[in-house]
Amino acid sequence: MLFSKSTLLLPLLASISTATALNCTEGHALLEVKYNMTEDTWNSTYPTADTENEPFLYLPGSSQFTLQNYHSFADLVDFEQCLPRNECSEVVVASLPTNSYQILFDGNSLDIGVEIPFNGKNPVTSTEVGTCTEPTCKDSEALVDLQYWNGDLVFIGSTYRIEDRNGNYIINATSTSFDSLTRNRACVPRDNSCYTFLIGNLIQWDPTLYVDTPSYNLFYDGKLISKGDSWLFGSIQFGDSCQPRCNQDNESIVELFLYDDGSTSGADYEYGWDLTLVTGDASVPSSSGVVPIGPSKSPLYHETICTPKASCSSFVISAPENVPIMGMSYALAMDNNTYRMTRWHPINKSLNQTTNMGSCTLRGLCDEHSQDLFELELHTPERNTDDMVNGRSSPVIRSDASDGISWVFDYSDVDKRDQHPILTESQYIDEAYDLDSSYRTVECVPKSECDLAFNITADSHGASYIVRKNGVKLDDSRELPDEFFTSRMWIMTPFGQNCFPIERRLSSGAIAGIIIACLVVLSITIGVVMGCLNRHKERQNKHDEEDPLCESLL
Repeated sequence: MLFSKSTLLLPLLASISTATALNCTEGHALLEVKYNMTEDTWNSTYPTADTENEPFLYLPGSSQFTLQNYHSFADLVDFEQCLPRNECSEVVVASLPTNSYQILFDGNSLDIGVEIPFNGKNPVTSTEVGTCTEPTCKDSEALVDLQYWNGDLVFIGSTYRIEDRNGNYIINATSTSFDSLTRNRACVPRDNSCYTFLIGNLIQWDPTLYVDTPSYNLFYDGKLISKGDSWLFGSIQFGDSCQPRCNQDNESIVELFLYDDGSTSGADYEYGWDLTLVTGDASVPSSSGVVPIGPSKSPLYHETICTPKASCSSFVISAPENVPIMGMSYALAMDNNTYRMTRWHPINKSLNQTTNMGSCTLRGLCDEHSQDLFELELHTPERNTDDMVNGRSSPVIRSDASDGISWVFDYSDVDKRDQHPILTESQYIDEAYDLDSSYRTVECVPKSECDLAFNITADSHGASYIVRKNGVKLDDSRELPDEFFTSRMWIMTPFGQNCFPIERRLSSGAIAGIIIACLVVLSITIGVVMGCLNRHKERQNKHDEEDPLCESLL
């Protein structure tokens, strides 16, 4: 379902437009937005039924005007409004090509300004008019310009910030309003510097399912270094002196994100986490920490941990007891492999959740007598060519059995299954998979040969994967229809070796070869028998000695 801004805001706001010049009072100047789009261009850009992508003009914060929707070409008339000269006002135009309009203030043509992704076709732009100020940086400083568009998905609120190398906040903000652009600018030292941009929220969305979603641009020293319109968490380092956080020769980097915007009671509480190195002989505590949550705390937490390379690690996160948590999201990655990226509701489940990461073995992690080691490695393609909406492809692949990636690890026999599968992708990836990204799952599962199986949607949008049992890659797979929806296919990989009957494991070419060989042997046998019959008949007539070979065949 698509959600448009007009359906959410139109009952609340008033709009005006005029085709005649306005006379502004003293202290005010005339804002003009002039359109030059032709009717043919309008019709090709906005099909008759495409009401969700209708353009609009918006002045957030203005006491006199707020919103103008353009439902048809006839509505697209030049706009005029008097605004204070000595105040800074924002003019937002959405879903129109930037070459189809011009903005003037007090008779002067202005640059469009900021462009933010909007609907995949045309951007949303923000232009400042009036008396606006921005930081004036010294020669030794660079300007950081973080532009955040709130969109109209009022149930999504992000926290974003920029830290220096010591963890001090340079910019720290949480989005609260909708359909407005927030610009956070700061002058920072240019030389011998390293900064970290962090962003996070409770859920990840597919922007092709909505029209007006949150998005951002990050500029540093005049260059665009990051942008996005779909995320659960994100981070990037920039500056001229950034170094790897861990020793790349002998250490792996573990990255933890957590987002929780507080409980219904408004009380302070905290999560705990522990990272343990797991070996065949013992488990050695490596790192631990707490995540404080409360009205005066940032809802976005980020931590990096260095752990020995090629080791097996077990990460445990613990939720507080008796706290009405509305919900939290967290993500866990090691060396660019994501192990979890999900929402967690500990009030409904166990208060602890364990994630295994790294180079784990059966003997080191599991009980060899009763368990096997399950490993899944999945990599998404660089581009999602299957989901084309509004002329664009989705930047994510949804974790959805009907139209995305979905997998289940469970018993093949329905009668042996419990209410919940042993493993399923929703335990690890809740909303969506990012493109060109790697994902891993490492778990101890009940010991079995062919009773268990890994099942993944046959149409996985170009994603590749490898399943291993106790370190050995499993290749024996076949395609099966869904139990309930026959039009949907799954690829089943039994959790064992030689689990399919031999005739089902042979290719069609091999089966054809066997049939041909059998026919050749049969024809040769028939020829020999016929020859022996003729020889036997001749010898009967001559009363000769019987041929032993023919006798044996006859």
